[in-house]
Amino acid sequence: MKITNNFIYRNSPSFTSYNKLNPKTNLSVSTSFYHDFPALQKAVDIIEKNFPNGTDILIYAGSNGEEAISVDSMLKYPEKYNISSIDPFKEAIDYANRAYYGVHALDDDGFLINTMGKTLTPEQLWLRSNFYKNVEKIPKPKQNLNNMQDEIFNINFPGLEIQSYYKLKPEVKQRIKFVRGDIRNINSFPVQTENGKVGAVFFRNALYHLTKNDLTGILKYGDKPNMNINKTEILKNLAKDINNKLDIGGIFVMGNHTQEHFYIADKYTPIENTVLFDAKRNIRLMTFPPHIKAFLELGNFEQVFEEAIRDFSGQTSLTLPIIWKKIK
Repeated sequence: MKITNNFIYRNSPSFTSYNKLNPKTNLSVSTSFYHDFPALQKAVDIIEKNFPNGTDILIYAGSNGEEAISVDSMLKYPEKYNISSIDPFKEAIDYANRAYYGVHALDDDGFLINTMGKTLTPEQLWLRSNFYKNVEKIPKPKQNLNNMQDEIFNINFPGLEIQSYYKLKPEVKQRIKFVRGDIRNINSFPVQTENGKVGAVFFRNALYHLTKNDLTGILKYGDKPNMNINKTEILKNLAKDINNKLDIGGIFVMGNHTQEHFYIADKYTPIENTVLFDAKRNIRLMTFPPHIKAFLELGNFEQVFEEAIRDFSGQTSLTLPIIWKKIK
C-alpha cells in the first residue's frame, strides 16, 4: 500500500494527536507537536523577552496537550512559567493526563523520529533535541493514544519503523496543567500571577468554534450556515476579554487556518461589507476579518507577527496577523 501525504492529510486524522469530530460540523480538532513552528517560536521569543522572570501561559483548545508540551520544550527556563492547557472535551484531557504520545514519520512532526531519511533543517534538529528533553521513548502502550482506528494508526512498512511512542517525563508533567474548561470564557480560569494577568493567551484554530464559522459545509456544498450568529459581536467581546486577561507586553496567538480569518457574513453584516460567494444559496463573505477589526478598535494592541493564510481555492494567500501584543 502506497501512502502519500495527500492520503494522510485528506483521508485520515492526524497520527500524533487526539482527534475529536464535532458531531454537528464533522470537523476534526487535531494537533501535532510544533504545529506552525514559526508562530510558536515568535511567541516564545516574545514571552521570554517581556517576562524573563516568568508568567502564566494559557493555551485554550489545547486538545491532548501537544501544543503545551511544545511550548514548554522551547522555553529556555520552562520552570519559571505556569502553562495551562485547557480544552472542553473530557477525552482530550484524559489523553493529556495519560501523557502517552505517538509520532508517525508521515505526519507533520515526523521529523522527530526521521526514519524516512530526510535531511532535517537546523530548526527541526533543534526542536528534536528539545523534544527528547521532555519525553522518554517507550514500547507501544496498552492505553489508547487517541480515537483513531488501529488499521490507520498502525500503518507501517516491513523492516522500517515509522511509528514511535513516548511518555512525558514526570517533571514536565508536573509543570503543565491539563484542565477541562470552557474556552468561551477565558476570564473564568484562575492564574498564579499576583496581578491576575498573564503573559500569553493561545487560541489557535479554535475561533471558528465560538463564531460557528464552519466553512466545511460551504466548501463541500453542505447545509446553509446559521446566519443568526453575530460573529462581530462575539469577537469584539473576546478581544475585550483577552485585553483584560493579558498583562502589558502579553500576547494573543491565533492559528493560521482559513476558518480563523475568512468569515461567512451573518444577518448583522451590512451588505456593503460583504462579497457574494454562493449566489444560489445567497451566502456572502465579510470583506474585512472581524477579529482584526476588533483588536484594532480596542487600540491597545499591535500586530507583531504575520503569516500567509490560504484562501478557499488553496492556491493564493493573504498575509494576515497571527500574533497580537498588548502595548497599553
